[in-house]
Amino acid sequence: MSAHELDHLAIAVDSWSAAGEVLNREFGARWASGFTMEVFSPCQLALANDMRVELLEPGTAKHSFVRSFLAGNAGNAAPHHITFKVHDIHAAIEVARQAGIEPILVNLKHPQWQEAFLHPRDTGLGFLAQIVRAPQNVEELSEQNGQFGDPCPWPEGDAEPSNFALIHGHVSDLAKTRDVLVQVLGAEVFAVPGEASTLGFRWNEGAELLLTEVPEISGPSGIQSIAMLAPGQKELRGHCPEKVLELLDAGTWQPELGLKIASLLPTVDPENN
Repeated sequence: MSAHELDHLAIAVDSWSAAGEVLNREFGARWASGFTMEVFSPCQLALANDMRVELLEPGTAKHSFVRSFLAGNAGNAAPHHITFKVHDIHAAIEVARQAGIEPILVNLKHPQWQEAFLHPRDTGLGFLAQIVRAPQNVEELSEQNGQFGDPCPWPEGDAEPSNFALIHGHVSDLAKTRDVLVQVLGAEVFAVPGEASTLGFRWNEGAELLLTEVPEISGPSGIQSIAMLAPGQKELRGHCPEKVLELLDAGTWQPELGLKIASLLPTVDPENN
């Protein structure tokens, strides 16, 4: 197995403030860290079980990949990548190469944060997949290195964080994508009730991923929506609600994030959960 956790979803935004305020107000997401950098400026918001959403703002440099990504989407916010954590980055890279996928943007210089990316043209995922070996979270690393990030740029409420349950995306070839997620990223597959063209994927930790096969994918990313459980509700763990795609499609479009957000109630037996 390669990845053991779907760690976070990264979204390219013009500004942290508008997107972060939505996540905090609607779902109780808490500011975890934020850093102004030259190439890109990332911040992370924490939800229940320390599941994260990362917001990528253009960096201070004129040539920023976030600025280019946004320009390719008419200046609108859009999901950029999903990050998977691995225990052994070298082994994960080798597994990808054995599957015929050459990782890009490989950076193994820093023992506490080693990364590589898998391009969507090679995986069929419709979004970048980042694989990371990071024994500590970002704020622990910054404290260890004596670095202090930016303060939260919006007034935070005190609502309890929701549980970030799943991510839903569109792919053009579900069979190919299934092979990549299972063989390269170590996912466990589960069926989605009543949805023949959709499969679910889960890891030991983090959110689950639902992928639906569609004839054509438009836009810079295959990620369409995310779903939250109410505070205190346990993880889905493969127990998707009936008509889950209808629930996701009925979610609220959030232009600040470039996707829909839906609320879900898990169909699980409370006596056995």
